Amino acid sequence: MISVMFFNSLISFHKISCVHYCTKAATKNKLYSNTIFLPKTKFPLRLENKKLVDRDETIHNVAEFENLYLWQRSHLYEPEFVLHDGPPYANGQLHMGHAINKILKDTILRYHILQGTKVHYVPGWDCHGLPIELKAITDSNKLDTIEIRTKARNFAMKTVEDQKKVFKSWGVIGDWDNSYRTYTADYVKSQLHLFFKLYKKNLIFRDVKPIYWSPSSRTALAEAELEYNEKHKSPSAYVRLEMKSLPKLELLKDKLCTTYAIIWTTTPWTLPSNHAVCYNKELSYSLLRISDAKDSNIYLVASELVDSLSSTLNTKFEVVEVIPGDALEGATYVHPVYRSRLHRLVNASYATASKGTGLVHIAGAHGPDDFLIALDNKLPIVDLVNEIGCFKSEAGPELEGKFVLSDGNKTVLDIVKDNLMHVGEITHSYPYDWRTKKPVIIRASQQWFVDTNAIKNRAVELLENVNIIPNERCEIYKRNLINQIMKRPYWCISRQRKWGVPIPVLYNKSSSETIINENTMNHQCNLLETHGTDFWWTLSPRELLPENMCSNQDTIEKGQDIMDIWMDSGLSWGKVLEGTKVADLYLEGVDQFTGWFQSSLLTSVGLRDKAPYKTIYVHGFAVDKNGVKMSKSTGNVVDPLEITNGKKGQKPYGIDVLRWWVTCHANQVALANVSPTVLQASAEEVQKIRSILRFALGSLSDYVEIEENKKNLLLIDKYMLHLLYRFHERANESLKNYKFHQVSTLVMNLLSNPISALYYTAIKDRLYCESLDSTPRRSAQFVLLKMLEIVTLAVAPMVPHLAEEIYQHFPSRERKTFFTSSHPRPESFWEDEDVEKKMGVILDCKKVINKQLGASTSDAEVRLVFPKKVFENIENSMKIDELEKELVDIFQVARVSIVADDLQEYKLEISKSANFSCPRCRRVHSEKEDELCKRCSDVVNSLGINKSAVVN
Repeated sequence: MISVMFFNSLISFHKISCVHYCTKAATKNKLYSNTIFLPKTKFPLRLENKKLVDRDETIHNVAEFENLYLWQRSHLYEPEFVLHDGPPYANGQLHMGHAINKILKDTILRYHILQGTKVHYVPGWDCHGLPIELKAITDSNKLDTIEIRTKARNFAMKTVEDQKKVFKSWGVIGDWDNSYRTYTADYVKSQLHLFFKLYKKNLIFRDVKPIYWSPSSRTALAEAELEYNEKHKSPSAYVRLEMKSLPKLELLKDKLCTTYAIIWTTTPWTLPSNHAVCYNKELSYSLLRISDAKDSNIYLVASELVDSLSSTLNTKFEVVEVIPGDALEGATYVHPVYRSRLHRLVNASYATASKGTGLVHIAGAHGPDDFLIALDNKLPIVDLVNEIGCFKSEAGPELEGKFVLSDGNKTVLDIVKDNLMHVGEITHSYPYDWRTKKPVIIRASQQWFVDTNAIKNRAVELLENVNIIPNERCEIYKRNLINQIMKRPYWCISRQRKWGVPIPVLYNKSSSETIINENTMNHQCNLLETHGTDFWWTLSPRELLPENMCSNQDTIEKGQDIMDIWMDSGLSWGKVLEGTKVADLYLEGVDQFTGWFQSSLLTSVGLRDKAPYKTIYVHGFAVDKNGVKMSKSTGNVVDPLEITNGKKGQKPYGIDVLRWWVTCHANQVALANVSPTVLQASAEEVQKIRSILRFALGSLSDYVEIEENKKNLLLIDKYMLHLLYRFHERANESLKNYKFHQVSTLVMNLLSNPISALYYTAIKDRLYCESLDSTPRRSAQFVLLKMLEIVTLAVAPMVPHLAEEIYQHFPSRERKTFFTSSHPRPESFWEDEDVEKKMGVILDCKKVINKQLGASTSDAEVRLVFPKKVFENIENSMKIDELEKELVDIFQVARVSIVADDLQEYKLEISKSANFSCPRCRRVHSEKEDELCKRCSDVVNSLGINKSAVVN
């Protein structure tokens, strides 16, 4: 082998001799073409239009994608890899987000199958909820409950089947025959039992609390069902409240002046429900007079906010006195709307000097903090707003029937106009119903809750051992999730709709006592099995209770609430993971940190004291070419079926391109761009894989693998195996860590440079012109087979259709399909750093030659002149003539000679060959024009072909 000294000295070479040119070459075409062993394969170079779409369907059937999941369950080994499917919503046509989600999951599953690991993946659908219910009643508002549920169920069932068909067409494997759907009897039964277990552990309770309420949907909403409108406009009102008493101050004894506390609100509609004003005893407050004013009124605000208030009101104040916050203890004021009522000021840290006036009006029915302050101070919780967001009659005739966010606000401001010091408008972030896209309100009502306070500390503790992908975002995502959980005092799980799972509780009409226990649950689950999932609505209260529990039906009523769909899907681990099992992976979009990731965690911690997942994988959202999130309302939605199957004026890209885009382009960023440019780039990369592997397939048409083929490898063969070894290591590490975009980069770099530009060029003469069974030819074929196996193995999880199509053309196949076969991995002898060093120097020489000659190197002769010591090192490590011959193929020149001389450095001499181009191999090796070179003459003679007949 060539010594390291030789290559170190070669790297330092910088002197090159003159280059001599002389042109005369054979120009005969197609001579001896029938003696050339060109690649032969039926694997098509390109697939376009209908042929591409047909190929996808054919491969789906031939490769038995539908059977792969069950096959691996019985043929592969434990421990199994568990990916728990977050249920897509059964609400209509699939979009690019579905494609990203399901294709990423399938890629991961297929990777594990190729590693020989059994996988557990039960696909599911979230089938309840308001959007489906609304679609059921669009054509009629006069449907009864059973009609609504029947129409909603039918819609969900059809959607599930439509979506399932498309998921399967993308090659997504899974236990499709046993997929879970949240409307089925077995799922509902599991959910009811788990609900009751939470109830028994005192983790579920009923109470009156302020919750997000959607007037447009007429139901309570969870945080995960909100989206925030950053451009929402609200009134900004500063209202003065007349103080009635200030026991700790002498001020009110002066009857010549009136004292007012100033409050600020962006929800004037909540003023009718006001029952207190908060101050903070830790703050100081200023008593102010308006400068140059005729009246002598005194105004009370936090001292730190005097300047900002003065600026907002465009009013100059004089400070009469500064008092400590605790001086306001026991103070009372006149209600701003109902002036016959008196209320008191209460201390609370909720009042701050960050904005407003440092005095905060409290309406316990309309804010979580207000609610807690009301409880602490035994204030009444008064909700004057009905389910459609309008004032009730109790609010008074001026307000009754007015929608609080429009006319209600205006009317309240009109009522308090005499005490209105300023009204403006602010633009701020405000919660909207994510389904109806309309604003919500906070409203107190009697609902069912999960006591997250009891479990959130343990949930946060268990999250410490959960990994989040991508790793570079792990700490940020985990911190955000923990913050969300910690600030969540309770989770409202009841909804006031018809299409869902009932909260299985009956009530005593006279006492409002709840009726739920082990006997009622068992009885109701039996009824569920007998009467179906509509049992709660079709049966009477008497029938819903065991016989020994209901003596008088008139005293019992059944609850009308259904469970939050996040409770439906959050309990899916109980049905799919079979009790104690923990998923290795949950994979969903970033929005599920407020949804499924959180609801699954809280329910699993509450019932099993463990997180339901070991790892969370977060993928990005699909956006258009301008970076705008796709939505139907914006009109920028790209239909994944139009990508795979084409549409009018657009050719189909096929499933390979869709999957390659998802895994290698959409997988690496938070916002996944779907544009013609990105899709075309994906198509070109898939085509490059296809084209380059096709050459290998064609070159292996006559190959039968035997042990001898790897024993006489040339230097470049060994180099290629070394690169494949390193490629496999890196690609497998990237696949293991789900960094599929890194695999694509590795694949493209390997195929474009070492394989296509170097190795294929260097071995074509061996493949085409050496005798069929010659050692050099079989050695090259051995390497080509290994390259085909290793590269196909790397890309197969991302593009299984292409991998299976390639496998159908393999020279030898173990089984019918790629994914049910075992695949060889690199052998240890492939890795050879010494070969890498040698080839590094040779490739540096090749660059010098190409720089001197450009593309016309075929008739050049290269003379490498080395110092004698270096030459001796070369001679001792390998045969000089064999190295010379191999360098001819690597450099793509006519001849290479290596000689010794008395030099301190060596030099590279390039000259024009005096030989002629061989009519068969086209190398400049023939001594006479239009005559075969010696090698080709021997091969043609061995074939028994009459050379004169060939020429003629």
